[in-house]
Amino acid sequence: MTNTAISVEGISKRFGRTQALAENFSIEVMKGQSLAILGANGAGKTTLMRAVLGLAVPDSGSISLYGLPPADPRSRIGVRFLPERISFPKWATPLQMYRQFERVRKEGREIDFIHRADNLGCGDLLNRKLGKMSKGQRQRIAVALMTCGSPKTVFLDEPSSGLDPAGRMLVRSTVAELVDRGSTVVLNSHLLGEVEKVCNWAAFIHEGALVAHDMLENLSRFKGSVLIETVDPENMKRFLGGAGTVKGKSLAYPLAEEDGFAELTEKIAQSGVQFTGIQLHRESLEDIFMRIMEGETDVS
Repeated sequence: MTNTAISVEGISKRFGRTQALAENFSIEVMKGQSLAILGANGAGKTTLMRAVLGLAVPDSGSISLYGLPPADPRSRIGVRFLPERISFPKWATPLQMYRQFERVRKEGREIDFIHRADNLGCGDLLNRKLGKMSKGQRQRIAVALMTCGSPKTVFLDEPSSGLDPAGRMLVRSTVAELVDRGSTVVLNSHLLGEVEKVCNWAAFIHEGALVAHDMLENLSRFKGSVLIETVDPENMKRFLGGAGTVKGKSLAYPLAEEDGFAELTEKIAQSGVQFTGIQLHRESLEDIFMRIMEGETDVS
């Protein structure tokens, strides 16, 4: 039995004069992965999602979702898609929308939707007409509709669109819960800080071409220092020979090579200065994004 959830092999897609996905675009997503699809506006991220779901037919190549082509309705059993722009009938309530969805997908229980809405802070809106809600309220409802129960795979295109910080935090918690429960998650978002907290893989697309695809820990480079959290950073700095930069309750200590981390940790443990954490300073997802989008894709 294959462990592959999504297989894209050598596809391309053109809309008129626009090459949305370049020739021979290929990517594989394994079951249980949380993959961020990243790139500038118009890079081809949404086109890729739509092609996998059978909503856009590629000009060449092949796609399979759990071993089945997108044209086969069985490929979408247990699969959910939240597009960036979603429109609800103004007269409908969230409960009515859920019941309509379940007539087609027949996958869940109404109580699961109610629980998800509660967790997303919109449980009190289930009997209110969607036309009477704000954009943020409708977005929370949309996320609840697409993530309730136990979906096999979830495609989320800018799920935090229109949400305030509290709403984004709740969506992030929802995505993390899906991943913990074994769902495959494919996420497209410009909020890199949010993505970094819930995705363990990333695919970078530039002008329709896949320019990097790997685990985030492999894509992230060491930045030449160690961050030491301590109640007395000045004393720790003196113990380590006066090198480093103090900021608040942390000390950024220079380290030439990652291989020296274990030795430095032992030295810090012998300092007698209380510390609460020590970690290698590595690139954030924003750092990785800027480096790769500027054309440097070597992650070795």
